[in-house]
Amino acid sequence: MPQTTSINSTLINTHLIPASESKELRWLMLFVCIAYHYKVIFCGLFGKVLGYTWICNTMIHGVTTNHWFEQLVYIPLLWYVLYRMIVVVFGPHRREVLGKSVQTKKVLALFFATMFIYATGIHFTNTVEIYSRVHLNISSGPLYEQIFWIDEVLSHWIQFFFYFLFFAWLIVYDRLDRDDGSYIAIFTGLLHGLERAIGVIEGDNPYSALVFGSWILIACGIRWKNHQKDFSRVWKDFFFRHGLTFGVSMPIGIASYYLVFNGFVQPSTMGDSAWKVIVFGVLFILIGFTLAVASDSFLSKKSK
Repeated sequence: MPQTTSINSTLINTHLIPASESKELRWLMLFVCIAYHYKVIFCGLFGKVLGYTWICNTMIHGVTTNHWFEQLVYIPLLWYVLYRMIVVVFGPHRREVLGKSVQTKKVLALFFATMFIYATGIHFTNTVEIYSRVHLNISSGPLYEQIFWIDEVLSHWIQFFFYFLFFAWLIVYDRLDRDDGSYIAIFTGLLHGLERAIGVIEGDNPYSALVFGSWILIACGIRWKNHQKDFSRVWKDFFFRHGLTFGVSMPIGIASYYLVFNGFVQPSTMGDSAWKVIVFGVLFILIGFTLAVASDSFLSKKSK
């Protein structure tokens, strides 16, 4: 009978991390970073700029195709991706029995992901309620204002709170020395920073997101500490590179967006000018990746 072991996920050495597992993690992270941009591409570029408004703005039972797609396709896929990330980080892996502390951390990660998905459900349900009232020419009053607050304020607070907490949790507790990410970690970190920057602006919560986003940088600091503060070692780590790039690029993206568009103008309100957000995103990634690669080259030499 094969021997089983109880392993704390933060103490496993790099040679025990299968390459296939790290490859899966990179693909999962890539999905998280780019999937939500369907709104920019389909709703913004094709829908508003090129005039195919039916793509995202066709009303089906009082709700736009954009919201139906988000709830029936995007969110279920995202939930599966987040779940797979939890499995990759916490296990159980081959011939492994999780210790109680790791089981607790895994359950908490599942709770954080579930609360994020739950908040998107609040947003969808209240959007349906608001649409129904608009069709009845009800767009004001105490009940409408309360439902609107739940939809556009409370649900976004819950979403962003648990979203950033979830990724900070993974950064802290992923097994050490997952060091085969290299520039992919930096690239996905930039995509993640851009995705969240635009997402929190569309969600009308850029300031609270800056607070919640600081958890990502704190988590990177803890991960550096877990690597015995050995920078040459931690700089090779996938989650550290991704998290640091994510944590730095998001506030820069938010500030850049504010300067370029003279405020936190929601992309969904731009109409035909929504193409500018796409150009902004492309330039942000190109400039950011060039600077990140140059910084990486410098830091890699310093860490030797």
